[in-house]
Amino acid sequence: MTQPDLTIRARAAHGPAPLSFAQQRLWFLQRYAPDSTAYNLVRAWRLQGPLSAPALERALALVTSRHAVLRTRFSAGDSEPCQLVGDAAPAVQWVDLPAGGIDALLRREAARVFDLHAAAPFRVTVAQLDDGAHVLVLAMHHIVSDGWSNPILARDLARAYGAALDGTDPGWAPLPVQYADYAAWQRERLAGPALDAALARCAQRLGSGIPALELPLDAPRPARPAGKGGRIRWTLSGSVAAALRDYCSGGRTTPFAVLLAAWQALLARYSGQSDFAVGVPNAARTHEELDDLVGCFINTQVYRARLAPGLTGRALCQQVRDDARAALDHADLPFELLVDKLAPARDPSRTPVFQAMFNLQMGEAATLALPGLQASALPVPDDSAKFDVTLDLQASATRVVATLEYDAALFAEATAQRMARHYGQLLGAMLASPDVPLDALPLMDASERAQVLACANDTGLAFDAEDDVVARIACAAAATPDAIAITDGSASLTYAELEASANRIAHWLAGQQVDTDTLVGVCLPRTPELVAVLLGILKAGAAYLPIDAHHPPARNAHILRHASPRLILAAAGTRAALGDSAGVVLVDDGTPPWHAAPATAPAVDCHPAQLAYTLYTSGSTGTPKGVQIARAAFANFLRAMAPVVPMEGNDRLLAVTTLGFDIAGLELFLPLAGGARVVIATRDDARDPARLAALMSDHGITVMQATPATWQMLVAQATPAWQGLRVLCGGEALGRELAAALLARGAEVCNVYGPTETTVWSAAHALAGEGEGMPAWAVAPVGHPLANNQLYVLDARLEPVPAGVAGELYIGGAGLARGYAADPSRTAAAFVPNPFPQGTPGAMAGDRLYRTGDLARKRADGIVEFLGRRDHQVKVRGFRVEPGEVEAVLAACPGVQHAVCVARPGPDGMARLCAYYTAGAEASDDTILARLREQLPGYMVPSSLTRLDALPLNANGKVDRQALPEPAAPRAAAALSTPTEHALAALWCAVLGVTEAGADDDFFLLGGHSLLLVRLQTRIREQMGCELALPALFAAPALRDMAAAIDQAGRRDAGADLAFMNDLLETL
Repeated sequence: MTQPDLTIRARAAHGPAPLSFAQQRLWFLQRYAPDSTAYNLVRAWRLQGPLSAPALERALALVTSRHAVLRTRFSAGDSEPCQLVGDAAPAVQWVDLPAGGIDALLRREAARVFDLHAAAPFRVTVAQLDDGAHVLVLAMHHIVSDGWSNPILARDLARAYGAALDGTDPGWAPLPVQYADYAAWQRERLAGPALDAALARCAQRLGSGIPALELPLDAPRPARPAGKGGRIRWTLSGSVAAALRDYCSGGRTTPFAVLLAAWQALLARYSGQSDFAVGVPNAARTHEELDDLVGCFINTQVYRARLAPGLTGRALCQQVRDDARAALDHADLPFELLVDKLAPARDPSRTPVFQAMFNLQMGEAATLALPGLQASALPVPDDSAKFDVTLDLQASATRVVATLEYDAALFAEATAQRMARHYGQLLGAMLASPDVPLDALPLMDASERAQVLACANDTGLAFDAEDDVVARIACAAAATPDAIAITDGSASLTYAELEASANRIAHWLAGQQVDTDTLVGVCLPRTPELVAVLLGILKAGAAYLPIDAHHPPARNAHILRHASPRLILAAAGTRAALGDSAGVVLVDDGTPPWHAAPATAPAVDCHPAQLAYTLYTSGSTGTPKGVQIARAAFANFLRAMAPVVPMEGNDRLLAVTTLGFDIAGLELFLPLAGGARVVIATRDDARDPARLAALMSDHGITVMQATPATWQMLVAQATPAWQGLRVLCGGEALGRELAAALLARGAEVCNVYGPTETTVWSAAHALAGEGEGMPAWAVAPVGHPLANNQLYVLDARLEPVPAGVAGELYIGGAGLARGYAADPSRTAAAFVPNPFPQGTPGAMAGDRLYRTGDLARKRADGIVEFLGRRDHQVKVRGFRVEPGEVEAVLAACPGVQHAVCVARPGPDGMARLCAYYTAGAEASDDTILARLREQLPGYMVPSSLTRLDALPLNANGKVDRQALPEPAAPRAAAALSTPTEHALAALWCAVLGVTEAGADDDFFLLGGHSLLLVRLQTRIREQMGCELALPALFAAPALRDMAAAIDQAGRRDAGADLAFMNDLLETL
């Protein structure tokens, strides 16, 4: 696009001039956030030696006379913003300052907001120190300067100061043009077919649908960036700088390509994405007339990172270099116009198109050489952040100085420090091994890797594996034989009765040729005798196989064919669920078949490696998988849970979970192993919150375990306080709102996590006491691993990822299942060889890991946070969305009781979010949508809301997403309904140049952009008498929402407004 023959000439008139495209964007950003200092540019030097104040003031006057942009202020104008060049140079502010006050001075100058309309955004402060030295501070807004301008300004100031000392003129050649001339030329040139062609070429280079960069955050992303940031400054090692110089020698590639490639590779590793964009500033001084001119010429170019699997560092460097060459074709194409062309989804919480920046400056930083003075640059404190992350590099022949700027609302300083360290590590590895795939290069050195592996994983707890559930219940029975062990409200068993009944069952089973590792099917109602049967099977050395009488017979038939149990214990009321299966024994047909067996303990030689139970879970292929759990794994689980939820003789646990869900093992056996009581809820009880609440009250329940869906059902019930109740919540993600509701009722809450394949629970996190100070997580953390369990967060190559970085959660240790019954292929896929054998620094023992399929990250303190399921994440309009985040906000809406969000294909084949909820009468789709739009970016607001009487649950009490109905049909676009909507629609039509605007139309989808939004703001103020800040307009792009914001803000004169609206209505 660059055409050097198109000379920039001085304007004929010297009145108001248009803003350049770069200035227009900065002007809008300042209007959008008028208190922001993110675009303040402050430079400071300590001056040692005799400073001539008159000479300095004369020099500054000469410099501002030479560069008119430093005397320019900015006005909104009638229809377009404009720049107005003034005559006077800014006055120098002289202050006295103690030597210890330099930092405070620099912070104050960096934090002073510029009023672009009132005066030229250029300030000069000179502080005289008590030791005779001076500090010179030049502060300006980015709208009048850029990084390329720094050496120009320093050079001109030094020359002018020397001339002022000598009483002469600087003798510099006149500048051929001023910045305002360039701005007018750019506006005239970048229009019509040439602009359209350049935009088309750039858009073709970048492609469509650039995904947002989703780095793992330390805090939820706020609705609008606060602009507050932090900086990490460091110098890359000398060996890396030397390797960079050697690698780029001979013209094979450039430092820019290598350093940007390493940045893209690091962002890919941190985000888990292979496709995203990075912004790169370009000097954009495409004409020699601009070489010596101070001003904001810098342009941002977009580099799309595409990191295919197996891509090497050498290939990525070449890819970046080729992209840079292609980008030269439109180096001066304003980023602002490109944004309009790409039309990304508008999200006020993040910058458009890219969220990470990269900036490289070659050579040493510019110096100030004032005659007779020794000037040393001072670091200026800066707490602003323009993007999520920005990497600034200053590369010379001998060193590379780096600065990582980060948004402090999103990232902790420790996270930024790790990112900085990992950039140097990855760059060095890439230079040392350019032909190794990037995802195989280490981010961490050996020490950090060992630390991450070991963090919170040293969970070793020695115990006798033969002291299993059978032995521990026998011990409890010997200690308190007459204490009630189990009750369902109508029948009970004491510990002595339970032990005797289980012993009889074990003897009887032995007579049925049931021995070690033999499976016994169990399809019985929820009564105390059920627990006796399970315990008897274990005493016989056998393993139990739960069969749910409420599951479809076809599913049960498949399980029974696949598992081939020796026999099946059933009741008359459950027999039908077993179809024509052989080996069924009815245990309630008169006298139980074991009634005459001995009540003494059987002499069975049980070993920890023997099977305890096989439990069939849903499989992704549609056929259930039989998870085989050994006695040692189950014994370890009970021992590991004992300190998490201690159970003693006076404790009462309410068991609500079906036997087919592995967490029932905790409910039925953990209390008994500690001498406590199990209160069994029937299936109907477990589905009725009022009946559950009554059971809790009647039996003095002290412990209860359930899924979030069950707890939500109970919370919605008007129940008394649960002071002292210990709550275990697991099976699904525990949302913040539900956790807060449980804590508010006085309960102690523990979030528990673990797949069936790792024996019930593998980790726990206590929330008790967090109350009002609860952290800002959307779902409760997974927590730390239980005893003899390990949690690893790994990448696709089974390498540990750094703290805070997302990966897939793997579980190791004593809780792992044997595998899937008679299914070696699925076993091999899910249970992988442990890549960290004993002896690896930081690794624990164990020869296998279980791949959970859950996304997680491990914090520096070892707490693991759940980020969602790999198979649940979706892309919506280029953004990666975890539906659980939407669910958390939806569940927090007033009146909403239960909520779930899924992705479904829309009519255009693109994914759309569909939300389902149950709620009280006070909730409505309109109020819920309004709340969602307040709390979520537009792309995360569900396309449909479907209200249900109850969410479908599976037999385990989890939400059955597959059983959700088709979403409610989208509502037809609503007509304009209020006077404000009609009036606003007229303004939209005038500003956007469209013939009509509906209540559900989006300002940006109708062609709006930032400058048009400013025009609309002005019209709303002038014609509707309402002053709305730009962020409020930006956050309400739908006409209906914008009108509501106007109504809420109020009007200056209702009568005048009504008359105005009536006039407008006549024009519609």
